[in-house]
Amino acid sequence: MPSPSFPPSNDSTDSPANPDAGSDSPSRRAFLATAGTALVGGLAGCSSLRRFQSPDGTDWSASVPEPSVLSPPSATDGVVAVIGHRSDDIDDGRVVAFDHESGERLWSHDFGRATGLLADGGSVYAGERLGSGRGRIYAFDAADGNQRWTQTVGNIGSSMAIAGDTLYTANGTLAALSTDDGAVRWEQSEVDGVGFTVAVAPQDQLFADERAVYYGDDEGVFAMSPGDGSLRWAWRPDRWDWADVGPVPAGDSVYAGSAGDIAMLDADDGSLRWRTSFGDDAQVVGVHERGSTVLVAEGTDESPSDTFGTLYELAVRDGSERYEVRFDSPVERTASTDEAFVVGTRAGRIRWSRGASFFEPFETTLSADGYLLGAAGTQAFAQTGEGTLWALSPDR
Repeated sequence: MPSPSFPPSNDSTDSPANPDAGSDSPSRRAFLATAGTALVGGLAGCSSLRRFQSPDGTDWSASVPEPSVLSPPSATDGVVAVIGHRSDDIDDGRVVAFDHESGERLWSHDFGRATGLLADGGSVYAGERLGSGRGRIYAFDAADGNQRWTQTVGNIGSSMAIAGDTLYTANGTLAALSTDDGAVRWEQSEVDGVGFTVAVAPQDQLFADERAVYYGDDEGVFAMSPGDGSLRWAWRPDRWDWADVGPVPAGDSVYAGSAGDIAMLDADDGSLRWRTSFGDDAQVVGVHERGSTVLVAEGTDESPSDTFGTLYELAVRDGSERYEVRFDSPVERTASTDEAFVVGTRAGRIRWSRGASFFEPFETTLSADGYLLGAAGTQAFAQTGEGTLWALSPDR
């Protein structure tokens, strides 16, 4: 397979905020579906030396399963895990764990069709698709891979979130499981007429904290009680395509993005605090709050002329724009940690940032036909469609 061409290393420009308005664009479901199709489609018959060309900032690399789902690498307690399929059969799933510093392979487990992945609190949780819309959730010890428990639920487990001692899984239903033994605490097929379908990006639609379980879809944003799954509040705006990003809780707020808009809601009652639009052509793909600043990443894909990505810096108080960084390729992947916001473009450009206007960034280029992006601390993990996991750090 011929190597793709990439933009030159100076493909970003910093300038005062000046968003471009546009007209009709596809939803991020189509935006990410295209990226996901390219990622999975590029798996067959692709072999080259590109995977051995280490990008700047490489800590280590390892061979991993080819990603068959859009669940990115996930890390906990010094362990990073990836999920995918072995051989050429998506029904042969595998989860693999590595030491995040050395890249030493610690353990792996094989099972059926992989769906979702989450590493948290010293455990790795993996989803397996069963028949009739049901799924099985596996819990492994992150350090040694010992299986802690398994549980069958009425959803396929492609989206997961943890708060306290409860694991929430979704895509078909919303289920709450004990992280200790996998016991089902409650399961809801719908709440206030809202089902729990995960469209494309499993890491984006379901979040949780001690106050609520947050879910977003094409109707708006919903907060359910952690105790029984009952509805706490709902935000149903008149103009809303899909909850492409979030709802992400941050302090006393919840952020949700749809198409080219980002909204900040009150976490207690769901009331709208502010809503900022970046234009009809934009597709918001990530959000990160740090202090008085909100970073929002988006991709604009109106081929063949207006194809680019932007990292915006907004004020937390009112959503006003402070600064922007422009890329020559749409942003398609993001990963957010307490230390950094990592964004990745379609062309493989990866950038670390803590604030667009006041942080000297580190950037590198990943030569791959598609990738999933995770992070822990300031370290980023890119799982490529060619079956390679790159561990990258901005201080290398």
